[in-house]
Amino acid sequence: MATDAQPTGVQIFDTWESLDRRNARHGRVDMATGALSYIAVFKTAPRRGEPTFHQHPDSDQILFVLDGECTARSLDGEEVLKPNDGVLIPAGSYYGFANTGEGDMYFLSMRTESSGGRYIGYAPDSPSGVRVKISEEMFSAEPEKDDLVVYVIDHKTMGISPSLIQEWNKSCLLRGSAPYKREDGRFVVELPQRIADWYEIQTLSDQEYQVHKVSGGKGVRIELA
Repeated sequence: MATDAQPTGVQIFDTWESLDRRNARHGRVDMATGALSYIAVFKTAPRRGEPTFHQHPDSDQILFVLDGECTARSLDGEEVLKPNDGVLIPAGSYYGFANTGEGDMYFLSMRTESSGGRYIGYAPDSPSGVRVKISEEMFSAEPEKDDLVVYVIDHKTMGISPSLIQEWNKSCLLRGSAPYKREDGRFVVELPQRIADWYEIQTLSDQEYQVHKVSGGKGVRIELA
């Protein structure tokens, strides 16, 4: 089993042992770890999992179903995985999964980093140089901070708001903070680099997007051409 210290020798682990409900009662059993690897068995109850799209920029990940049924989702669609089925998720790829079976689902998680996602450092937003302009009248309230909140809603739409909008926060593919300045009655917003990268945009002219006010003035939708 994995310990706090990094083992240097060969490690033997037994996945069948971890299928025992007593051993997996907390939902996660560490199996083995190395400087560039982490293996654990997870237990997920019906209709639970990580259904919201997210990504791990730090490592590749393999999910291998041991028992039960798992529906794996990506931006290209979804697949139902049965026992002995697996999926490779490259670092940075967006995915989600859920237990869509009737009973508990057990799967083996293998990652190419040593913490299993526990101690991944915070990566601050960095400016991209890509800017969008929003009329001040589009927002019903002043920004609460020195930056605005940017949401990746889909492949053509982003949301921008003066404060966190929980409905967007729960469903967005990616979220970041964007600095802004005011010029001639407009907010000039500089997108975070990771959001510009997601949309694959290096420049953005005023003719390449449209701004639509959200009901109530809580934010705006930016529709890319």
